[in-house]
Amino acid sequence: MSSITIQDRAVAINPTRSCAPIGAMLANYGIHGAITINHGSQGCATYPRHQMARHFREPVEVATTSLTEKTTVYGGKSNLLAALKNIWERFHPTLIMVCSTCLSETIGDDIPGVIDEFLERHPEVTIPILSVKTPSYIGNHTTGFDNFLKEIAGNLPDRRKKKGETNGKINIIPGWVNPGDIRELKHMLREMGLNGLWITDYSETLDGGYYEPRPHFARGGTTVEELRSSSKSLATIALQRYVGGEAARIYERRYGVPAHVLTMPIGLANTDAFVDTLVEITDHVIPEALQVERARLLDALVDTHMFTTGLRVALYGDPDLLEGLVGLVAEMGMTPAYVLTAADTMPWAEHMVELTEELGVESEIILKGDLHELHKRIKARPVDLLIGHSKGKFIADAEGIPLLRVGFPVEDRFGYHRRSIVGYNGSTALVDEITNLVFERRASSIVSNTLVERGVEGPSYVPISLPNGNGKLV
Repeated sequence: MSSITIQDRAVAINPTRSCAPIGAMLANYGIHGAITINHGSQGCATYPRHQMARHFREPVEVATTSLTEKTTVYGGKSNLLAALKNIWERFHPTLIMVCSTCLSETIGDDIPGVIDEFLERHPEVTIPILSVKTPSYIGNHTTGFDNFLKEIAGNLPDRRKKKGETNGKINIIPGWVNPGDIRELKHMLREMGLNGLWITDYSETLDGGYYEPRPHFARGGTTVEELRSSSKSLATIALQRYVGGEAARIYERRYGVPAHVLTMPIGLANTDAFVDTLVEITDHVIPEALQVERARLLDALVDTHMFTTGLRVALYGDPDLLEGLVGLVAEMGMTPAYVLTAADTMPWAEHMVELTEELGVESEIILKGDLHELHKRIKARPVDLLIGHSKGKFIADAEGIPLLRVGFPVEDRFGYHRRSIVGYNGSTALVDEITNLVFERRASSIVSNTLVERGVEGPSYVPISLPNGNGKLV
């Protein structure tokens, strides 16, 4: 039976989380022409820019109010007013998002009040200016992303649509994903002949091309006009429960747009649920192209089951990502022995217990965990594979365990932000990569579906028994 553990150590050692403002900044990058003002010290803008640039390999522009000792004592109002004025006059953005930090929240700056005062002083400014609460002592990077989405849903769309009025689109809230994931989801909607309104879309703004001359704003992104019309969409689909799920429900409560909150579409069953929801909303048939992609994923699962069945896996990262990955891991016949997140979300943990028991696997679900805690468990009871972002490389190197890099940040590999792990195609690529990592660790070659031990040559080798029992010499 699966169990839930809450890490009670006060200090995090090698944490898996990032700060809350980085989530709001990332989501804001999915709006064309939008600029973020980080209301805090310079470091509160520099750290997120550093993390995002290393992951996406793109220049990341974030403004800061540069609070100092003086503004910490007397308040940062004057700095924020100056920042708003400078950003408007120099860049003329389509939207400004002001995110708070630990410092500005602690000293009690009234950011919405300062924004109202700025707009009163400058009636020529007609763009939306949003305030998002992102102190890092509450939640983590996914909290910041989710808070931004709730601000968008609550403040940007036009008022409730008239009866029968529609833009013919489906609001898609991908959640915290990579540009490659958004492009794969767009591909699936195109194959079904559907139009998606993406809340938000940084598939080009954070994975763009090299253009001369450089455009004033990065190409791509959902426009403010599209976001205003999102209250007229046929439905809203949130592809992550904890990053965008509540925003989808706001659309349903305020604008009468039906909400569908799904598990991240990783693996066969989760992707089927996404496609079935699209069919339910629109009555469109599933095209042959998607049926072929599904069949290819199913074939990959069948072809690799003899190599992956029975292996133990440790996973760490964001709750929504883990929920999707656990589904795929179980479909491959592997056991998600440890599932660790930095979040403190008991409803998610209880849901994961139900999910793992439904899938017929036994897991330890760890809340508020860090990689030091995970390393201790792996030392006590080893696993065959590690799945998570780059910060797990120290465990992988120390224990000789292959690491499948997914999530954020991936800093020690190039181009991972362009890859997809969602949909039928993304899941097939994951199955291939997982199996190849198993090959690389456990054998130097494959002989007639038998894994051959490393460093053993000639007819005297001892084959490794596979989960299906096929360990005889051929």
